[in-house]
Amino acid sequence: MTDSYDAIVVGAGATGGWAAKELTERGLSVALIEAGPPLSAEEGGALSTAWDAARQPVQARCYAYGEETAHLFVDDVDNPYTHPAGKPYSWIRGRQVGGRLRLWGRMSLRMSDLEFKAASRDGIGVDWPISYADLAPYYDRVESFLQVCGTAAGLAQVPDGRFLEPPPLSPGERRFKQAVEERWSTRSVLPARMAQAPAGAMVESALSTGRLTLHSDSVASRVLVGTDGARAEGVAFVERESGAERELRARAVVLCASAIESTRLLLNSATDQHPDGLANSSGTLGRHLMDHTFGVGIDGFAPAGANQSDVASFGCVVPTFRNVTEDGVDFARGYGVELQVTPLAGGLRSRLRNRGRAPGSRFWMRAFGEVLSSPENRVTIDPGETDAWGIPVARIECAYGENEKLMAADQIACLGEMVAAAGFESTGVYPDLETPGLSIHELGTARMGTDPASSVLDGANCSWDVPNLLVTDASCFPSSGFQNSTLTMMALTVRACEALAGKLARREL
Repeated sequence: MTDSYDAIVVGAGATGGWAAKELTERGLSVALIEAGPPLSAEEGGALSTAWDAARQPVQARCYAYGEETAHLFVDDVDNPYTHPAGKPYSWIRGRQVGGRLRLWGRMSLRMSDLEFKAASRDGIGVDWPISYADLAPYYDRVESFLQVCGTAAGLAQVPDGRFLEPPPLSPGERRFKQAVEERWSTRSVLPARMAQAPAGAMVESALSTGRLTLHSDSVASRVLVGTDGARAEGVAFVERESGAERELRARAVVLCASAIESTRLLLNSATDQHPDGLANSSGTLGRHLMDHTFGVGIDGFAPAGANQSDVASFGCVVPTFRNVTEDGVDFARGYGVELQVTPLAGGLRSRLRNRGRAPGSRFWMRAFGEVLSSPENRVTIDPGETDAWGIPVARIECAYGENEKLMAADQIACLGEMVAAAGFESTGVYPDLETPGLSIHELGTARMGTDPASSVLDGANCSWDVPNLLVTDASCFPSSGFQNSTLTMMALTVRACEALAGKLARREL
């Protein structure tokens, strides 16, 4: 069976939802292909009826995995991948309408020209083909729809945006803010900037136009191209339950399946004209896989008098300061810090465990840092293994480099000195980086650029080789920055789809 649309979007998560919303609201007919099922708001947080940790050994490594959330993670048996011996990678995935937004921590920090033009400052990697000014209007639109809460701070490394008023910091967080800012004039502590819109809000907006056809439980297998290899003509997929194969046709294709999954799809779409994978004339497709450093942290107790207020805060964040306001370190780029202070639980076990301790609060503190781009960190196809639908799986090779290890040592030292300055008591210190992938921020592998010889996409997220093929998820990132990537992915998608809609209206594609 074949249906035809103005555009096909693959993936109904953070970027796919925005692509569908932007294109349908501009009058285009859109097919949205999602590998997993639709979920109601209630199902998004319900107890799983099929919780089976034996089938989810990789997913169970995620901090958010548990009996109430297991159904929001993939089945690792049906969805395998491979990695080299001695180089583990934890690929955390969610296949359902809304994607991993249903588990998103909702931190929404803008990137800045400190990230977009970082290579011009330190000579490492490549600059983005766009600047902050190019993306700022789209950040505005995304933040307004997501109802991002935050406060203006006037910091170059985290530009201010369209914010709603956040809940106040807890007493313990205010104590931390005062202590850190008094001790270090180079560091700022801000209320966390958090999105409030439901995970499925963008898809719901697109459906309300009447111009979106949602193909859920549909596993994309390859992008279809014309006989000359110059145009994308549609997408082939496998119905998840029946195994039936189908094709959809369109004037344009937008991949939003996540960094590794979109790249896997392009590599599996090789043709005679594109023997190394679709859109891969540069040979860079699959290379430059990045993440964020994850695992370094401290937790413990805040002192008496730092109890949480009646209104739960979102916690606070220390934006990057190394190599921005503080120099003299032995690594490039930087990292941020998250802190949250919550009240001690009031149950019997908690009172027994904390016997003799003055009333107070628990805190947790984590660092999240930039990972440098390396062509050796990459995604390829493993021809010897397929998933439950017969599609060849991804082979992921990724390891932290010396820069990330030096950064981690600095992270634990800085966290410790800030905890001490605030008078908090550390009971758990975690100095080691976790396995790559566990930050759940995979990036790169189909990066944007100004030169077709060294990048997969142009500055509008269009393939150099196949102009009516766009990739707008985090695979397009030339560098990672320190910020959670979701807000930037969304803004890039709105910008790219606005331009795409204009080209389709003018019959340029």
